[in-house]
Amino acid sequence: MKGSKGMDRRIFRTRTMIFQAFLVILQKKPYHEISIVDIAEQADINRSTFYAHFIDKEDLLQKMIADKLDLLAERIRIGVEPSHSTPSFNDPDLIFLALFEHVFEHDYFYQVMLPKDAAGDFRNQFNGLIREAFFARLSKLGIEQKLQVPLDILLDYISCSTIGIMEKWLTDSKIYSPHHMALQLTRLGFLGIYKSTGM
Repeated sequence: MKGSKGMDRRIFRTRTMIFQAFLVILQKKPYHEISIVDIAEQADINRSTFYAHFIDKEDLLQKMIADKLDLLAERIRIGVEPSHSTPSFNDPDLIFLALFEHVFEHDYFYQVMLPKDAAGDFRNQFNGLIREAFFARLSKLGIEQKLQVPLDILLDYISCSTIGIMEKWLTDSKIYSPHHMALQLTRLGFLGIYKSTGM
């Protein structure tokens, strides 16, 4: 049997177990204080098993991040690309929906890795993926020349505000559903800040 992307199921299961153990430790200790022994003990494996999968803890960190971002990129591709329609006020933007559903399903990872002081460069990479998703839509629709603000500022506004809201959503124990959150961000996009406040 095969796991993620054709990977042998046993390998996939072991890597997933190591990823999970690493996250548990990252929530308790600064990255620079974590040793391979810590990870092996938490995952209940020996060090030789760890080194069969990763070069060192930096390799583990980067592969864990890449694994999660690959899942998200695929989620966006599958959810968004088949649809050629533009967002509407009463339906959540499919990019926002894919983002919130993915974060909901992998909430523990994002609770540990999304804070600004977390290990690695995950927040910036996550930000970049969101920017790329919206840039791809703008390019496909051919409306860049119609923009009322510079493209880089628009993309930064979308990505940074989305991440900030996601972080607060996670902190508040996800009291709203992914669909609800995606719909509210879609409506904010339609109305803008001032109309949303009733001005």
